[in-house]
Amino acid sequence: MIRLTSVFLIAILLVSCGTRSQNKDLIDEDKLSFIEADVKSEETNFKTKAVYNEAMPGSTEKIERAFENAPPMIPHTTNGFFPIKKDNNICMTCHLPGIAETVGAVPLSKTHFTNLRPKMVEVNGILQFIDEGEVLVEQLDTINHSYYNCSQCHAPQAEVSINIENLFTPEFREEFGLEKSSLQERLKEGI
Repeated sequence: MIRLTSVFLIAILLVSCGTRSQNKDLIDEDKLSFIEADVKSEETNFKTKAVYNEAMPGSTEKIERAFENAPPMIPHTTNGFFPIKKDNNICMTCHLPGIAETVGAVPLSKTHFTNLRPKMVEVNGILQFIDEGEVLVEQLDTINHSYYNCSQCHAPQAEVSINIENLFTPEFREEFGLEKSSLQERLKEGI
């Protein structure tokens, strides 16, 4: 009886899988993008490829921020910068405060020297989060190692042409918001 039930269940499974693969209503994964190209093929010739800025650091103009307190975009080449590691970060050679003023680079924001972790209390020898979700804002003497990987927020720019309209309209509370962040002063407000 158990064998007959097992054979019957396997037959139902095979029939349902076979029927599903023949379903004409499924969308082909190659039709899920904005381009009609086989993105898995090395032979695909995209009509437009991203052309990244090859200008050397210090020879470019700053890029206005996309929205209030947005991380600044990288206006220069990043060739040879990656991979960024905690103990090997070429970005710090120019963007650490003190060095940045000397070389004319944008210094790291004060937020990069701030610990923004949830406040915790010790209960019976175990650290636990406080229910209110209060954030501990602690100024550090060195960079917060949560920020060592610059490319998790800052991105190099590329010239691309796509036929997708961008309807986003940024709003800034202060006039200087296009060039400078006020996040350090507004940490308790949220982003």
